[in-house]
Amino acid sequence: MVLDLLIKNGDVVFPGNGVRKANIGIRDGKIAGIYSPEQLPEAAKVLDAEGLHILPGVIDAHQHLGIYNSVEDDFRGTKEHAVGGITTLVNYDRAPESYHSLFPKWKEAGESNSYIDFAYSLGILTEQHIEELEEYVDRLGVTSFKFFRNYERQLNDKFKIGNGIHLSSYDLMRLLTKFREISPKLLLAIHCENMDINRALTSKLKKEDVEDSLRTWSKTSPGYAEAESLLSTVYLNHIAGGNVFLVHLSSGASVDVLENIQWLTSKGVKVETCPHYLTLTEEEPTLHAKVGPPVHTQWDQDRLWEGIAGGWINAIGTDHVPNSKHVKYKSGPGVWDAQYGFAGAGALLPLMLTEGYLKRGIPLERIADITSRQVADSFNLPGKGRIEVHADADLAIVDLQEWKTITPELLHSDSDYSVYEGKRAAGWPVYTLSRGEIIVDHGVPVASNGRGKYIHRTL
Repeated sequence: MVLDLLIKNGDVVFPGNGVRKANIGIRDGKIAGIYSPEQLPEAAKVLDAEGLHILPGVIDAHQHLGIYNSVEDDFRGTKEHAVGGITTLVNYDRAPESYHSLFPKWKEAGESNSYIDFAYSLGILTEQHIEELEEYVDRLGVTSFKFFRNYERQLNDKFKIGNGIHLSSYDLMRLLTKFREISPKLLLAIHCENMDINRALTSKLKKEDVEDSLRTWSKTSPGYAEAESLLSTVYLNHIAGGNVFLVHLSSGASVDVLENIQWLTSKGVKVETCPHYLTLTEEEPTLHAKVGPPVHTQWDQDRLWEGIAGGWINAIGTDHVPNSKHVKYKSGPGVWDAQYGFAGAGALLPLMLTEGYLKRGIPLERIADITSRQVADSFNLPGKGRIEVHADADLAIVDLQEWKTITPELLHSDSDYSVYEGKRAAGWPVYTLSRGEIIVDHGVPVASNGRGKYIHRTL
């Protein structure tokens, strides 16, 4: 049977399993065959990838679309993702209402506007959410949820949620236990941050004459506040026998802890960090990179890279929150006024290839593993995140020799700034394929919005 597309002469990066010359055949949106360089089966179209590397499409399992803009607008902005090699995203959303009433609108917004495939993680905020948990899995196809330790004892006051749970250690323990009883594949993503420390330090700093800088913001939540919360989380998970994904690791102190507690993390624990913690520090000249947890020092950045090299960090996500400078600073230009978050999806893969592989020698197969395969496995996305027969033909075909300077325009971003603006990076996709369709050609989006599919997951 004739292939729809044959990609020949590329250096194929198999997640966790080396790099070798191979030809890839695609039919009906799936990888139909992986052939030796000499094998050239008949195909309707041939793409020559000589001199290029072929990686599985990136899965960014940490996004927050619809926070500052409409969810429709933010899904339309996912052309930026494809330009950077992302072919699947998992969006986090939260609300006090039942997700039965809200989720169909979110799903429709994605299906009508998204450029790439998507799934959802939902925040557990109320007793009703806990009661309806199995219905969310069965009816909505959601198999990952989020627990916000950073909102402990704050939901009712700060967010005006009259029926919010405390998000206490006890709540965490009972959720982990319930998740385990439903299925070992059910995933709880957890924001680890000791907010007693954070709130006390923030209150103290607000009374002092401090500079409006990321250095001040970093002091509100020092690395040990994250590390302490991480340690208690993985111990409770060990007792409950749960399955957790620790999001946006920011500190070297947390890496120190992970390095010494492998008996607690060897089963049921995956750890994510973000490109901004790997490439930025508190010395950045603006507040554009204000985020929670904060970016910290060069030492923290170096330790996070050591955590990736050592295997203690298993995944990369962007914590992508699209906004503009107007929105970022709508309440004022100071450190206490600037809003959290920023767009960051488009630069994920080039930054990992540049800073990880080219500068630090982290193997390409390791980069592919933590940006694709391990994320797919954690978030229950079969057929995604790998280069093998029958998998979705989601591919990023990159040029490791061509360097570009990051700008919002290069990223095709809807945001008018980038926290990475001015950085030089290589490894930009020449082509991005989603389910066998070329959606980026030489850095330019060439498909239409609304082509992305919602991934209904099952246990």
